Amino acid sequence: MELHCHMGHISPGIAKKLVKNGLVTGVWIDDSSDGVVFCESCVYAKATQKPVVKECEGERTIKFGREVHTDLWGPAPIATIHGCHYITM
Repeated sequence: MELHCHMGHISPGIAKKLVKNGLVTGVWIDDSSDGVVFCESCVYAKATQKPVVKECEGERTIKFGREVHTDLWGPAPIATIHGCHYITM
């Protein structure tokens, strides 16, 4: 499990193969284990979200620029060199 984490959460089977082929040294693999590994970080990284609806709802604007939708981010926990806490576009 340690090798799995240290190698960037690669597949445990691949980690075992790297050790057996001598590509990774200084590591001992317990062959008696059943190979079932639960990694909370891997489960969290593979979590999904609901798909974005691809159908437009409501009426469209008639003139370009009348309605603008943005995704806001901020305030940033660390200020920029100029003291800003938000991204400017």
